Amino acid sequence: MKPGTPALALAALSGWPATALPGDPALTDLLAALSREPDGPAAARVAELARSITAGQRAVTRQNLDLLAAYERLERLGRPLNAVASVAPVPARAADGPLAGQPVAVKDIIAVAGLPTRCGSPASDPAPAPADATVVRRLRSAGAEVFATTQCLEYAAGFAHPQIGDTRNPRDPSRTSGGSSGGSAAVVAAGVCDLALGTDTGGSVRIPAAYCGVVGLKPSYGALPVAGVFPLSPTCDHVGTLTATVAGTARLFGVLAAADPPGGGWSPEAGDQRFTVGVLAGQLADPSVTPEVRAAVRRALGRLHTAGWEVRELTAPWLAGLAEWAEVLAVIVAREAAVVHRDRDTSRYAEGTRALLEFGAAVSGERYERALARRAVLTAAIDESLAGVDVLAGPTVGFQAPDEDPPFGVGEDSGEGRFTGPYNLSGHPALSLPVPADGLPAGLQLAGRRGGDWPLLRVAAAVERVLARPAPEPGGPS
Repeated sequence: MKPGTPALALAALSGWPATALPGDPALTDLLAALSREPDGPAAARVAELARSITAGQRAVTRQNLDLLAAYERLERLGRPLNAVASVAPVPARAADGPLAGQPVAVKDIIAVAGLPTRCGSPASDPAPAPADATVVRRLRSAGAEVFATTQCLEYAAGFAHPQIGDTRNPRDPSRTSGGSSGGSAAVVAAGVCDLALGTDTGGSVRIPAAYCGVVGLKPSYGALPVAGVFPLSPTCDHVGTLTATVAGTARLFGVLAAADPPGGGWSPEAGDQRFTVGVLAGQLADPSVTPEVRAAVRRALGRLHTAGWEVRELTAPWLAGLAEWAEVLAVIVAREAAVVHRDRDTSRYAEGTRALLEFGAAVSGERYERALARRAVLTAAIDESLAGVDVLAGPTVGFQAPDEDPPFGVGEDSGEGRFTGPYNLSGHPALSLPVPADGLPAGLQLAGRRGGDWPLLRVAAAVERVLARPAPEPGGPS
């Protein structure tokens, strides 16, 4: 490739003068990649984009450069973390919309037309998905660039298949990014893109969000459609979001839910509201919580109190049974997963995945019904705890990112999903927000009323604003 050719090619695709491109920080790495590897992945994406424009499928706009830059970051930053499952050709999308030109990555158990839905397993169907999942179709209708699928634990069941491996953490590649939506969390944390989709059955969005230091939302049960998503546990499965900011969460949630905020025109940046936070004392006191995470969460709550928020500690009987709720979740998820996989050949599944399914197949109908009854008790108890407060708050996970993903449902309980799982059982919306911590990231989990996703996002945006301000000096004015 002759000198200057990459800039000229990009200028032709974007309508920008070639002289402006080398000084654009977003494109410096892309230009370098095109010059370094004239026949590499970046050049292939440029050629695809040119063909798409020639065919009249896309217009010549600056958004083409943003997409190409995202593809370059995907290869340079995402692939070394094992975060990438498949790369989509230049995506089909609406010409305009609320997410116009925004690159979005999608967890690889959510169908993306033309790409295989590998589900983190070599036993999955290698054929390309014939149609988009409903949430992907809504992304395209909103103008989003669905440009890649991201790695996940096998069938989202809590175990990495040895032939696939887990996704490493951009904050420290010696640690896991978390499961099962770790690929989506990693690409956001690494700066590949600001928006990604995951799924959450026991914490699979919020746990990697906490480990990687991004925002993870598990909406109210049923708020987002699951058509076209490979199921794990139909009564606990949620589509969720992983984003760089709460504002990004709100934009993405609005598109996926096909619903505007009540009253319309709401922005999470508007106003400087103060709210009432109910701190779940039993979670902070749980033995799974390390000193680093406890200190990080308490500092964040202290910042809210200093900013004039009402922060009150709550106690409730359901908080004394956190290990019990983990068992209830495991029984329900494993039993339902065994039904999903009952007629499938599991011989190529990872050993841990098979063990979970075998446990689920052995769960009696009576034990399953008891678990469902306990679930109803928990749901009512969480409703009661929310009375008089805007949100419930506690750690997302009791510890920072470990070396490997702890097992789910089989073996010794690590406590990883102890604080996230109750909200999968109850269907309440819950969000993990990164909070300043020593060493690796930590997460503050906020939970709201069932169906109250927008109010929860308002509170989360306000918390984010408070924590973004400089911390007051010890002994100084607040």
